[in-house]
Amino acid sequence: MSSGIQAQREVVAKHIVEVEAELAKQGIQLEGGDSRKELVSHRADIRRAVNVVRERQTALASKSSTWSDKDQREYERNSNLMSAMGAIIEIDNITLALMSHDEPRGGSSSESWKGSKGELRILGRSDRLGSAGALTPNFGFGEFVASMVRGSANPDIRASLTEGTDSAGGYTVPDHLMAEVIDAMRSKTVVIQAGALTVPLDTEKTTIARLESDPVAGWRFELGNVANGDPTFGAVTFQARSLACLVKISRELLEDSANIDSALVNAFAGAMAGELDRVALFGTGIAPEPRGVFNTGNVLSVSMGQNGGAISGYGKLLDALYELENANANPPSAMVMSPRTSRAFNGLTDNTGQPLNAPEPVRAVPRFSSTIVPVNQGHGTATNASSIICGDFSRLLIGIRTVLRIDVLKETFASTMEYGFLAHLRADIAVATPKAFVVVKGVIP
Repeated sequence: MSSGIQAQREVVAKHIVEVEAELAKQGIQLEGGDSRKELVSHRADIRRAVNVVRERQTALASKSSTWSDKDQREYERNSNLMSAMGAIIEIDNITLALMSHDEPRGGSSSESWKGSKGELRILGRSDRLGSAGALTPNFGFGEFVASMVRGSANPDIRASLTEGTDSAGGYTVPDHLMAEVIDAMRSKTVVIQAGALTVPLDTEKTTIARLESDPVAGWRFELGNVANGDPTFGAVTFQARSLACLVKISRELLEDSANIDSALVNAFAGAMAGELDRVALFGTGIAPEPRGVFNTGNVLSVSMGQNGGAISGYGKLLDALYELENANANPPSAMVMSPRTSRAFNGLTDNTGQPLNAPEPVRAVPRFSSTIVPVNQGHGTATNASSIICGDFSRLLIGIRTVLRIDVLKETFASTMEYGFLAHLRADIAVATPKAFVVVKGVIP
């Protein structure tokens, strides 16, 4: 057992009777459970219990009547409770950190790149931006955001708010909370689930090499010339661009919600994930929007016909896989399509009315459907066309600047008794190998 956990257990043991009684009154277990999900939920429960006791303590301290011996005993009891509950939270923190350190890293890119400005750590689908094993302060993202408007008695939150305040009145989110939001955003991003890699950016511009064409090899006589080929490598530059989202929340909900941590993380992460998905696949490249796979030059393509065509079988997907093979691309990690297109494939039947099974090469490629794939593209005379993007998504890179800033808009929504939180994140998209992707264009109903 970790010595840190043992030390915290000793703090809890001193006041175990009072702690168990207080938690039982609030319907909370003393122990946090065995799984990560149970521990995170338990930690949030204990934080809420601390807030309940802290409110009692504040009310007691503000009494205008004479301070009695009973009041003093209650004050000391509350102080002991908050100290012991803080120790329980720290036990959960340490346990979660140990679990992160020991758990397998399936889906990891296991890749890092060295450049002139240091090493770039590349994150695969199952990697986390947050450092495994790192201990974090005992407050969550929701508490931090809420404290921007209502203040906090937690000294760690007050210190983070003070350190992270800029000259414009905005707040820089602490590293461990920023990692929590970005990891939640990445888990909701379809292209990352399809295999796209995340590149944390520490500078305004970051340049990586991109393979433009295969080198040419040839046989030669002694002292003979070496065969010349086209330039093999080109440069791709990440230019950190501003991605912003506005989250509004009522004052009552901010003050009373029991799940403010998860609610705010999901709100910010969900909004940013949807937009990152869109630009990663269909971004125009017209500033300030990054360029996505669909609009990148040299990406392979298969047409459903001059004016588009409906899904009637798996032939066009086989054509797409052939194009990738013919370009010596890696096997595709996924294909992404609209729900409308996915439904069309699911509804295919044979001559007897039985479901039509996909050929093995098609069945072997994981299929994702997402509403970010448009169904109103132009293709010949069609105006209701859609696309399917298939390829090795590890060649799609999402650069994310590891700073998250939040501005509070108090007056803007004062008439509706709401607060606005404007979050700024800087990111960019790069297609490392265009011919690792093929787009099936002109899919109509």
